[in-house]
Amino acid sequence: MKTMMIDLKSLCLGVALMGAMLLMANKPAPQPVAQPDPANEVRRFQAVTTESRIIIVDTKTGRFILEKQTLGVPRWIKGDFEEIMQQPK
Repeated sequence: MKTMMIDLKSLCLGVALMGAMLLMANKPAPQPVAQPDPANEVRRFQAVTTESRIIIVDTKTGRFILEKQTLGVPRWIKGDFEEIMQQPK
């Protein structure tokens, strides 16, 4: 009667392949990518500064505030791009 012997290299290869198959079989399903919440208003406001002025713009509504220095006292002026564009020239 002939006995079968397996060498060490074949045993290691078989164990590695079986382990790889088990890891692939237990891979979790991909999670859906979370969509940004519209209520979360990240980067809604933008600020532009110069040496003498500051403008803060609300990119969602088009409203802005402008700091105008008058005799060293800051004064904030409110504005709206839609109102400015609708004014007759």
